[in-house]
Amino acid sequence: MGLSQVTLAGIGVILGAGVYALIGPAAGLAGNALWLAFLFAGFVAGLTAYSYARIGSLRPKDSPEFQYTALAFGPRVGFLAGWLMLVADLLAVATVALAFGAYLGHLTGIPVVGGALALLIATGVVLLIGIGESVALAIVLTIAEAVGLLFVIAIGLPAWGRVNPLEIPHGAAGLTGAAALIFFAYLGFDELGNFAEEMRDPARNLPRALFLSMVGATAIYVLVALSVTAAVDWRDLSASPAPLALVARQVVGTSADLGLTVVALAATGNTVLLLLVAASRSVYGMAGAGMLPSRLAAVSRRGIPLAATGLVTVIAGVLVLPGDLARAATLTDAAVLSSFMLVNLSLPWLAWSGTTRTGRARRMLDVAVPLLAFLMCGWLLLHTGGTSIAAAAGLAAVGYALHARPGTGQSRRGAG
Repeated sequence: MGLSQVTLAGIGVILGAGVYALIGPAAGLAGNALWLAFLFAGFVAGLTAYSYARIGSLRPKDSPEFQYTALAFGPRVGFLAGWLMLVADLLAVATVALAFGAYLGHLTGIPVVGGALALLIATGVVLLIGIGESVALAIVLTIAEAVGLLFVIAIGLPAWGRVNPLEIPHGAAGLTGAAALIFFAYLGFDELGNFAEEMRDPARNLPRALFLSMVGATAIYVLVALSVTAAVDWRDLSASPAPLALVARQVVGTSADLGLTVVALAATGNTVLLLLVAASRSVYGMAGAGMLPSRLAAVSRRGIPLAATGLVTVIAGVLVLPGDLARAATLTDAAVLSSFMLVNLSLPWLAWSGTTRTGRARRMLDVAVPLLAFLMCGWLLLHTGGTSIAAAAGLAAVGYALHARPGTGQSRRGAG
């Protein structure tokens, strides 16, 4: 895959996961200042993306959280980072699949969980066909979802100025809580590392794709947030299972409601597709390094990790069964932020030890930026809630236990 394909794939993951899935609950926390929450979350994600870009140029391999952290601290810490991100990917799949189910239910009346499970089955079939075909479909769906968001921006634009964009009904706590919730929306940038082994010149193109994806997605997020809160009261947005369809219906009419619902289905379906690709490659990468059972590293004649793909699809199906979108999102964020904190500690360690082989000025930047990202990720983690933090700690303990299981220590010491 080339730079343009990977960049569009990254934007596709980011856009579908954020705007279509969580803009309603986030509006309930941030009010008309929703755009500020997106900007803040994007800033924190951008700082972390710097770590991914820098270490990714040193080790462009699948399962980036594992690879990057293992490079700095060894396979045990690397496994914890990769494990947390793998679980987060699966929780994210469940979250976005539930968003798909909500939009499908808005259109047809089908139960949310039923629609989510149907999507996972269909997506699993597509993934078994091949990575090239999956990414080609993802690009088409990315274009569709981008058109839908541009439509939302356009119909809300005339209402700009009718409300106070700095109205924060729940104060700084609400704004930070919204940023912590919609940090989920920026999962796409870290998933790009899972395309490294299927990318042309990854050392050069991975950092570029990360930067372009982040800038493009954040700009669209901010504009959409300004438009939706100007066109529809934030209280109504927070109460709707299909918030962008609500905006279209109130501004244009029922025909626009139908059209935007279809686009939302394409967007959330696209995100599930790409997240399952990333999760399966993460399992494959860790299995190839001896961190998970070796059978999960097996590939078909077309280069598809069949066992890994089947496993992540089944697990995601189990995770959608509770049907709680907001809870799944906050659990995802807690796991993601924990993994990001480990990645952000890795770059300063590598820079200070001379592994990055850069001049003094760049080395200082490689220390300062990720340390700031580490602190900001920690701040957002505190706002995901005690239950989510406890769950992330429990997942880390499970990961540690899996790493310590007998009979595989030698292979792990050789990994990385």
